[in-house]
Amino acid sequence: MDTYPPPQNKQTNRTNLGATEVGTTDNISLGKDTVKADAAAVSAAAPAADAECLTLDELYFHLNKVSRSFAITIPFMRKPLRDQVALAYLLCRIVDTVEDDATAPINEKITWLSDFSFLADDEFADEDVLHSLKVRALDLTRNGSAADDINLVANLERAVHLLQTFEDEVQEVICHAAAILAHGMATSLRNKRDQEEISSLDDVDNYCYSVAGVVGELLAELFCLADRRANKKDLLELAVSFGEGLQLTNILRDRAKDAQRGASFLPPAKEDEEESVLEYVAITQGHLDDAINFICKLPSRTSAGVRMFCLTNVAMAMVLLRQVSRHPLDPECNYKISRSQVKRLFLLCRMSVRSNRAVRALSFALSFGMKSQRRSARQLRDKVSLWDHSSTN
Repeated sequence: MDTYPPPQNKQTNRTNLGATEVGTTDNISLGKDTVKADAAAVSAAAPAADAECLTLDELYFHLNKVSRSFAITIPFMRKPLRDQVALAYLLCRIVDTVEDDATAPINEKITWLSDFSFLADDEFADEDVLHSLKVRALDLTRNGSAADDINLVANLERAVHLLQTFEDEVQEVICHAAAILAHGMATSLRNKRDQEEISSLDDVDNYCYSVAGVVGELLAELFCLADRRANKKDLLELAVSFGEGLQLTNILRDRAKDAQRGASFLPPAKEDEEESVLEYVAITQGHLDDAINFICKLPSRTSAGVRMFCLTNVAMAMVLLRQVSRHPLDPECNYKISRSQVKRLFLLCRMSVRSNRAVRALSFALSFGMKSQRRSARQLRDKVSLWDHSSTN
């Protein structure tokens, strides 16, 4: 595995498949099960990259390095679904690392993202192009990205080779999502280059779809392939709103850090900044309510692990959103969930996950007193989604 000198770590508004990073959650004990977010649980040292295909141990090594929240919650799902979701996340993370690198020339990033989208749309059929994309990605990210992300980028080819060992239906879903994600990020960068900033809720919706709503659709498709009892139509109708709720939580939480690097993912504040923030808090809560409806559409017995994966992420988002609502103008946006809070949330989710009534009761408790602005999940998806349309390129 190629490694590079580690630059200074940066904090960014990451695309993370909806996972909400929670700070110190290194080792969460849940009764008989212990889910470790320490990479040492997988490997004592970085895995070597001499094999053609990424191994499953390496897959989870990289996952632990770049996303603690997903490293904690993905194991709630059964194999092979959890391997599929983990790999899908890492492929999206590679795309996001290129898009997010502040030192890379914007036109070169746009070209890379467009080329990646074309190749993913073709299910990574051209090995030479794939190798070229890896080399170019390393060149783009070597100076401005975290060392763990750069090491992941160095394994792009091997990650794709692991993808190609999955069932054809799974490959098609992940490739389709990766193509839309890269296409959407390229579009966002073009808008930024042309100084077309986010200025309306429609702009927010389109941005959130390109980095999170499409991931909601990806997960809905994978969940339905894993459990044929799930109603794909119902899940897809809610998937975009689900993804937007988690992404807006991240955006609201990271406003101060984004501002420091000259980025903003919300329209300019009105005269009353607090009112503007609280308006988006209410919109976000409405999307998280849709996320609860999404969870309740999943079969309670056969998809309990999937429900737990979703519910823990939504519960953490609700806790963070409440913190934003209480301190909307915190200049540092220092919103965090403690390790003890995470443990309590996981236990509550475990007790609730098999009953829709209990899930809704937990949601009510976590969001009690929060203003919720509901929107039509169907209309949102009809407006922004590229999933059911023809090729993005």
